[in-house]
Amino acid sequence: MAKKIKIDKPLTEVELQLMNVIWSLGSCTIKEVQNEINKHRELAYTSVATIMKILETKGILTSIKNDKAHIYSPQITKEVYEAQSLDHLAENLFGGDPSMMVMRLINDANISKKDLEVIRKVLDTRIDS
Repeated sequence: MAKKIKIDKPLTEVELQLMNVIWSLGSCTIKEVQNEINKHRELAYTSVATIMKILETKGILTSIKNDKAHIYSPQITKEVYEAQSLDHLAENLFGGDPSMMVMRLINDANISKKDLEVIRKVLDTRIDS
């Protein structure tokens, strides 16, 4: 079961790519992650193993030995990582002002009218609660 872990700094691009695979698979082996990641980019087994060991050292993954392979499990949910990443971004890029971050996103990103309506509903619900 995933615990609430505080991430000190954002994951690297390749760490995040691997974690997205791991979050979708749940508990998995290095080979299973390599098979999935190689559908999008080529990574050697040893590279995947090294990155997963780094993620384990950071406390983001745990592993148990099962027969001949290690089974890795995420110790943080994707949702918790997303929230912590946004907090980090707001703090370090927007001076701790999340409203500036949201305004930048809404003003500069290519957001459809439909998505803006969804955002409005979320804001209205949050304001009313």
